[in-house]
Amino acid sequence: MCGIAGSTATDAAILDAMADRLGHRGPDGRGRWHDTGVGMVHTRLAIIDLTDHAAQPMISPDGRYVLTFNGEIYNYKELRRDLEAMGEHLRTQSDTEVLLLLLARHGSAALVRLSGMFAFALWDRERRELLLARDRLGIKPLVYAPLPGGGLAFASEITALAAHPGVDLACDRAALSAYLACLYVPAPATIHRGIRKLPPGHLLRWQAGEAVAVEPWWQPAYAGSRTPTLDEATEELLPLLRAAVTDHMVADVPVGCFLSGGIDSSVIAALMAEEQRRRGGPPVATFTMTFEAAAYDERGPAAQVAAHIGAQHTELPAEPRLAGLLQTMVGHFGEPFGNPTALLINDLSRKAREHVTVALVGDGGDEVFGGYPRYQGGLLAGRYRRLVPGWLRRGVVAPLTGLIPESHSGRHGLRRAREFLTGANLPDAQMYAAWVEYFSPAERQELLGLGEAPPSPIAELYARAPSPDPLDAMQQTDLLSFLPGNLLAYGDAMSMAHALELRLPLLDYRVVEAVGRIAPGLRMAQGKKTLLKAVARRLLPAEIVDRPKLGFNPPMGLWLRQDLASLVDRRLTPDRLARLGLAWRPVERLIREQRSGGRDHSLKIWALLVLDAWFDRQGLGGAAVAA
Repeated sequence: MCGIAGSTATDAAILDAMADRLGHRGPDGRGRWHDTGVGMVHTRLAIIDLTDHAAQPMISPDGRYVLTFNGEIYNYKELRRDLEAMGEHLRTQSDTEVLLLLLARHGSAALVRLSGMFAFALWDRERRELLLARDRLGIKPLVYAPLPGGGLAFASEITALAAHPGVDLACDRAALSAYLACLYVPAPATIHRGIRKLPPGHLLRWQAGEAVAVEPWWQPAYAGSRTPTLDEATEELLPLLRAAVTDHMVADVPVGCFLSGGIDSSVIAALMAEEQRRRGGPPVATFTMTFEAAAYDERGPAAQVAAHIGAQHTELPAEPRLAGLLQTMVGHFGEPFGNPTALLINDLSRKAREHVTVALVGDGGDEVFGGYPRYQGGLLAGRYRRLVPGWLRRGVVAPLTGLIPESHSGRHGLRRAREFLTGANLPDAQMYAAWVEYFSPAERQELLGLGEAPPSPIAELYARAPSPDPLDAMQQTDLLSFLPGNLLAYGDAMSMAHALELRLPLLDYRVVEAVGRIAPGLRMAQGKKTLLKAVARRLLPAEIVDRPKLGFNPPMGLWLRQDLASLVDRRLTPDRLARLGLAWRPVERLIREQRSGGRDHSLKIWALLVLDAWFDRQGLGGAAVAA
């Protein structure tokens, strides 16, 4: 795991400046390669082959190719054996050299053979061509920027790319609207007009004098038609999950597991413990964040799982003033990012790094296996429309939903009921967008002073899903948006802030593809995560498998009443909002309703605080935001 950056039009000083901003990602080494008109840098977190022989950027034996690579190739030993059978003589024990030689032999066609998480840049000195690529699901980030004169720069993080003087950092107004909708900026945009995200499962080719070509090399496809029995599906999936966890444990440094007590992390921890026993190794090291507020605390369930699998378990109390990390969080993202769970991952990663260098996590389980309550809502919506006449839904039920109260204590049942009853009157794409977006098109129109309502990023993506089945379409949409833009983004940024590598076995592409081929009726046959729960019953007691999902979220409503109350008053004012190009009246209304207890707007208010903090950090002028 590392940080990478480079440019086709640069000098050593600019490369060093970019590397300086990636030092937290790779404290174990730093390399720079520079040729006429092109250069690459690498900051190393040593995980596999800790020797200097595996340092980067790495040059092929014939001197033609240069690689800078961030991530892990889990099947590198198998690929190494294939290369050796073809006559290659490898100098290191690293996955980097395996990747370099595969790319030298097969070019971008080698991507389909890789199992892992990665973002890399390969320079072909003979063709003077740059190839950038990102892993299938977007676990590892990669951003790029066109430069004046036709050049191209790239980096693991926006902050590193912003160190290049040729990058246009003006604020993209359309991206700002998308941020308010999603609380993150969906790929391929960033908040900066001149910086783009390489989407998951995509590659980019650059040659001087030619247009930049960006194309997909892999995409998820939730359009399943297979109808095995549940037992048959379990027999298929358990070996895939077991192999994925085993692969993700490969390292030459200490490895642990984040354990919440939920089904996702519990399955991973159980399979890790199983593999450790097979190897005759020590107990699995598990880590759980604890909270004083009981509604958010999962120490009891996590301890039960740890005891059952024989883990060496550590509880890590959440810092009492996590909200004070606002500026630090913004600095690591390089653009506004409104999910406050990032603060928890930052704190958990910092503390876990004292014990391990790699941690396996359960992220992706909800998207892959169907774990969100909204998936059940999407399936119920059709039935609701059939059973309840439209005049009754729209003329009687919908107006009454405004009377439904909601909780500020982390329980969302009443809010979800209200959103279901109002959203179910919309077409499927708009319904799903209404459930998962935060500031609605009408709210963004008012906030941004637009002449018409802006588009819905989620509805547009939903409409392009390959299957008309609601569950297929919802999961496909989340795999392409919420997962990479939100969960994977904060997982990478916050863990790498402390040089901790997170690995996600539930996002092994073989698992994703296998689940996506199964008919949606079976994926939700017994409620949320039918397939994963069936696997879990082979590994864990029923009381663990059937425990209600809690979720890993901070007490934002409580923070806004306590720690953040004065921050809201200082930052969300008419003058400060005006410099962001935002209207005061709708924000004032949000704050008033939040404080009266009528509605829980805590995430919207937090997103605005993040936006204001990002603006301060960038030192932007009003003209840049209005551009």
